[in-house]
Amino acid sequence: MEKEKEKTEENKEKKEWEYNLNVEKSIIIGFILLAISVVLGSYIIANSISNIKIYVSSSSSSNQLQAYLQTLPQVPLPNISNIDPVYGNPSNVNVVVYEFSDYACPYCDRFHLQTFPQIRQNYIDNGKIAWVYINFPLYEIHPYANLTSQYLTCVYTLYGFNTWDQFANWTWYNQMQGVSWNTLPSQQDVYREFNKKAQSLGLDVNKIESCVNSSKYYNQIDNELKYYRDTYGIGGTPTFIVVVKTSSITFQAVQQVNNVLNQLKQYGLSPSVYTTEDYKYIMFEFAGALPYNLFNSILQPLVSS
Repeated sequence: MEKEKEKTEENKEKKEWEYNLNVEKSIIIGFILLAISVVLGSYIIANSISNIKIYVSSSSSSNQLQAYLQTLPQVPLPNISNIDPVYGNPSNVNVVVYEFSDYACPYCDRFHLQTFPQIRQNYIDNGKIAWVYINFPLYEIHPYANLTSQYLTCVYTLYGFNTWDQFANWTWYNQMQGVSWNTLPSQQDVYREFNKKAQSLGLDVNKIESCVNSSKYYNQIDNELKYYRDTYGIGGTPTFIVVVKTSSITFQAVQQVNNVLNQLKQYGLSPSVYTTEDYKYIMFEFAGALPYNLFNSILQPLVSS
């Protein structure tokens, strides 16, 4: 009897010990789960706060941009007409660059030979921007600006972009090699040089000459020139207007571009910034055969926003 009583007591103590052990385990596990919950909760809350901060920052930038746009002069968007060669697709991008250029201008030639190929490779060919070439002949200082502008326009309208691109690059290259159209003795000499190139490309010279002699595009080119002078104050070549959708950029990107453009003032250049009446676009205007690194500093923030 005594042994059975002792055994019963031992079993009771054993059960109590196991119960206490289970309770302690439960408490420990409970604390562990609580700690995990706290850590996870803190992480979620921290992430939420981070997201709120980002949202507020973005909203703040948008408000700053809208406030800045309201301080700018308002002008209409540049046009793209049937005589303006276009690189890329302006409908599919947020940034479109308009180049106002004279085929007889040596600075325009330098830009197209030294700077433009890199822009084309790094920004146009990969669909980041589009580029519009607008004929802006400076009749007052280039004696054959009228002929060269109409000849190249006829090549473009008769044979399309790729043929025009070949022909235009030939004119820029020749100018940089010292064959300046401005120094040739007569208009007939310019015609002769252009016709030789046209024949080498398999083009119908008589068809081109007929187009040029009819002055078919003279009034259109001249009217566009006057319009851009009056609207944007363009007076020299090359001049550029970079048009950007305001919905695609931040105020910080605008500040970056303005900082770059302000550097041009030390060289006597006067960049301008405009917006449209509905504030949907911002336009940066500047002039000069600028090097690629400067163009890159302007375009990079605008396509990366």
